[in-house]
Amino acid sequence: MNIIIKLFSTPKGKYAYDRETNSILSLNDDEFSALQRIQDGNATTDDLKVLETFQRKGFCKESSLRQILHPHEKFLEFHLDSKMEKITLQVTQNCNLRCAYCAYSGMYHQRSHTDKVMSYETMKKSADFLMHHATNSRKVDIGFYGGEPLLEFERIKSLVDYIKQTYPYKDISYTITTNGTLFTEEVINFLSDSGFNVNVSIDGPKEIHDKNRVFINGSGSFDSIMSSLRDIKRRNPEFFKKISFSTVIAPGSDFKCVDDFYSANEVIEDNFLFTTTVNEFGNIEEIQYDEKYFISYNIQRTKMLLYLLGMVEKDQVSKLVLREIAEINRFYKNLGTTNGLRYDAHPGGPCIPGAKRTMVDAEGYLYPCERVSESSNEMRIGHIDSGFDLNKAKQILNIGQLTQGECMACWNFVHCSLCAAAADDGRKLSGKSRLNYCEGAMNTTLTILKTICLLKENSFNFEEARYGK
Repeated sequence: MNIIIKLFSTPKGKYAYDRETNSILSLNDDEFSALQRIQDGNATTDDLKVLETFQRKGFCKESSLRQILHPHEKFLEFHLDSKMEKITLQVTQNCNLRCAYCAYSGMYHQRSHTDKVMSYETMKKSADFLMHHATNSRKVDIGFYGGEPLLEFERIKSLVDYIKQTYPYKDISYTITTNGTLFTEEVINFLSDSGFNVNVSIDGPKEIHDKNRVFINGSGSFDSIMSSLRDIKRRNPEFFKKISFSTVIAPGSDFKCVDDFYSANEVIEDNFLFTTTVNEFGNIEEIQYDEKYFISYNIQRTKMLLYLLGMVEKDQVSKLVLREIAEINRFYKNLGTTNGLRYDAHPGGPCIPGAKRTMVDAEGYLYPCERVSESSNEMRIGHIDSGFDLNKAKQILNIGQLTQGECMACWNFVHCSLCAAAADDGRKLSGKSRLNYCEGAMNTTLTILKTICLLKENSFNFEEARYGK
């Protein structure tokens, strides 16, 4: 019996997530027990009658899925030829910091800082490549990445000038990810005048930030960054509002201390804040967070739920968890949008490699995005001179084929978040490596499912939600 559901409960109710219809079913105790026995292979005649009742309503039906194949494979060549949306240039692999958890810190397979710098000729070729492959995209974005991209500020400035002169008709936005230590008046004026979206990395208060984000000589970078930010806010307050901040909460960091910093900081007030944990893909050693971190995080997440229910004010909720509200809302709105999986389908997770956020490394090689390891030959999907390798792009798009049996039987098929980065073991694309991350992906989905049910149990109206307003 190929019926794929996930049974779960909250303190107030029992539920089943039905994969084929992407729906949450509310169950009474008898229905929950019946479906549990069916899953365990111990179904009674009465249990099968319960199942028939759900099936007559369109739920808990046999899966039609027989093959892992991404639905966009047939359109891949078209997307790569004319629907590119973003390109990120690794203008340098060097950096003036040596952050402990950085992808180039030595913590990751086959990655380290080097003196490699993208030539201006390769930068121009990359911009031309994007424009020639984005004829059917209304808007495109060009990102600058490193290492620390502002080490190559003059080249960035020259490239933007070239693009403005060569492609005046195209709607182009610019993005830069920086450690925030190289801001000068000239740099700020240029970024502001050119309409850059700027993301600055800062990890919380001085004692936490300086533990990991240090200069080459080992001294902390916090004071330098905050001094620049204060100066920008004073000189160019409108531009400062557009700066977003990225916080990496590393193992051993005090979540509450970081949260208190952002709650009380007089410089960073209403700016967008993006929080992540240390990237676990390709890490040499297992990344582990202690119990204190999870306790602090769960307390703040509970406050976020109470805020949604109108029981606490927004200013009592951690800025580090507020962005989860939008994720919960998106998840909820996507429920019920499937009427049975196709004969061939692919688990969620992979974007269209090469179309959504292509990265060009310092030597001109193309990668699906900046999150993957550019030391991995499997992730190289072409070169700026020769174009995309369509076969490699297809392999990455259909990464679920490495774990076809497990994926076809998985209740988290629709909401799986694992892309090809999870399958890259540093030498090859590995199904075993991908499976190592499955439990984490399923737990993430299950947490959101339970959150939605908890909110609904307490009369939360998703259509009239406050969603952080």
